[in-house]
Amino acid sequence: MQTNLTRRSFLTRTLGGASLLCVPSAIFAKYEEEADAASNEVVLRFSALSDVHFKKNRDCKEADRFRRSMKFMYDYSSQQPYKNFDAMLVAGDKSDHGWDEELLFFKEVMDEGIKKGTTTILCMGNHEFIAGNKKRWEEIFERPSNLVYDVKGFKFIALSPEKGSCRNGDYLYALEWLENEIKKACDDDPGKPVFTFQHYHVTPTVYGSRGEDNWGTVDLFETLQKYPRVINFSGHSHYPINDPRSAWQGRFSAFGTGTLSYFEMGGEGGRFNKFPPGYDKAAQLYVVEVRKDNTVVLKPYDLITNTFFDVVYVVNTGNIGKYYYTDERYKTSAKPTWTEGAKATVAETESDFARLTFPQATCPDVVHSYRVDLEKESEGKWEEYGSQYFWSEYYFKDCPKEMRVEVNAEPESKFRAKIAALNPFFKESDETLDIEFTTPKDELDTADKNAAAPVANVLDVQFKDGKVVNAAVNGLKQQKEIQTFGSPKIAEVAALGAVAATFNGENQRFKAQFNSREYRKLGKATIAAKFIFDKFRDSENMVVFANTQMAGLSLELNSKTKSLEFWASVDGTYQIISAPVEPGKPIDAFGTFDGKAVVLYINGKEAARKEVTGRLTYPTDEKVQAFCVGSDISGGGEGSNFFEGSISRARLFSWGLTAEQVANLTK
Repeated sequence: MQTNLTRRSFLTRTLGGASLLCVPSAIFAKYEEEADAASNEVVLRFSALSDVHFKKNRDCKEADRFRRSMKFMYDYSSQQPYKNFDAMLVAGDKSDHGWDEELLFFKEVMDEGIKKGTTTILCMGNHEFIAGNKKRWEEIFERPSNLVYDVKGFKFIALSPEKGSCRNGDYLYALEWLENEIKKACDDDPGKPVFTFQHYHVTPTVYGSRGEDNWGTVDLFETLQKYPRVINFSGHSHYPINDPRSAWQGRFSAFGTGTLSYFEMGGEGGRFNKFPPGYDKAAQLYVVEVRKDNTVVLKPYDLITNTFFDVVYVVNTGNIGKYYYTDERYKTSAKPTWTEGAKATVAETESDFARLTFPQATCPDVVHSYRVDLEKESEGKWEEYGSQYFWSEYYFKDCPKEMRVEVNAEPESKFRAKIAALNPFFKESDETLDIEFTTPKDELDTADKNAAAPVANVLDVQFKDGKVVNAAVNGLKQQKEIQTFGSPKIAEVAALGAVAATFNGENQRFKAQFNSREYRKLGKATIAAKFIFDKFRDSENMVVFANTQMAGLSLELNSKTKSLEFWASVDGTYQIISAPVEPGKPIDAFGTFDGKAVVLYINGKEAARKEVTGRLTYPTDEKVQAFCVGSDISGGGEGSNFFEGSISRARLFSWGLTAEQVANLTK
């Protein structure tokens, strides 16, 4: 029995059941040709997309992509036996903020691009509520936000959230209306599919609505499960539509609609880079066609390369026995395999990383990612050094044939790498590509890591003569410049016995910009700050020193638990430990991670500890790659969770200090 099938051989063998499968477009063309010949012609065509995210500026890339999406649909339709472009479905987030300027701009471009005979089918997303509201949206688009559209006898039911809260319960207000309309549509024509759509995914269905990567809502699942003829569309996550998990079937069918703006990749529990290089090369949509026998065909299209992906989804409407995109795929999907003779090579090594190259593996679905397990040689034995994960870039139509990945390491060490290929359902290749490499000495870092009271080698933020200075030595290629925002007052603070910066808790902070290459030196680290504060906030946490935005390190004050917390993202998962602290008293805090444990020290004594192995991970979006003193970093690169109090020193070390070193530094 053959167990490792190529995509093409796998599908050729099962072509007789093509309507059950996610099939390559080249093979699917034969199905279409035979369907046309058998008078099973297309009777309805529409596009399905979402998360367009128009900006105020009229030259934003999203506007161009949206224009091209409409032009493509007319051009494509004109070349088919059935020449109509009947409808365009947009499942929310037409704008970035819901401002009038954005929504009116979207409507202007839509009205210019859509011709007579094409129905525009819209619902609201959460971004339409940021600076907008339902009433204004309805005025601009001249329709109710919840509406049943009839296109050539097929029903499309648009459902908008109540408040745009991105939480469970946002659709409950209209649940009874939705069910009544679905039932009515099913009764009107017992054979036809019923299309429903809303912005949030339905939990737990498509990619982006499950586990730790859940952008969905539980509100709709039980209702939709009653109606096998429902085909549901949703957006919000920005996850790629050529990922096979973007198609799902239980007792109804569901599809994620991607984005025309930017990918925010699923973190798979936080282990992957959610904003990989080229993440803004995202412009995907479905061409959806219904045939005379009510079979529904979805063809994922990439506007960046102007080509279809090599995959087609097919739904036998209402025939649950022929639903293929079920949760069973997590058990039965085929593992990736390496091509014969595949090898990994070392393209480059530096003190803190190695660049490895290897050919892409193959898989009947897609090769989703790669895991690189590292071992480090120590006294003649191999010891586990942790695992690192890399996207295969399958979400790009022009994804590379050869992978180039940079694995984090440490100086003057010998490593062994074992590379496994993973499919979207977490199955991994039986074999790994293995290779060894040795890293050179770090000539830049001369810090004595064994000193009794070591000097901070990455950041040492101090205050002298009314100015902020960075006294760190030799840790990075370039000394970090400290940027000032909001002009914190710098003066002697008696309670701290030192010159300190005093922050107002509103808009003041210091910022040191980093990049991914500098972060890789911080697989182990210590973050430290000496400070005093007068009171806890009523609700919001106050951040003393941090760079946490989906990853990173933080020292912050929890308003609810009245404690100091140390946050450390280890292998993409936050480890949070805490200890109670009192306002009005000086605090000298150190948060350390040595690869084996996160430890919080307060005034020289261990206050909390958690055993955890791995490597520290940091923000991957360039906008948020910065450490801030007096605040955290926000998703847009500004400050957040501002600190109210005084800070006399903030330090960052590229290793986990020992308890003895911490005690010496707090004397």
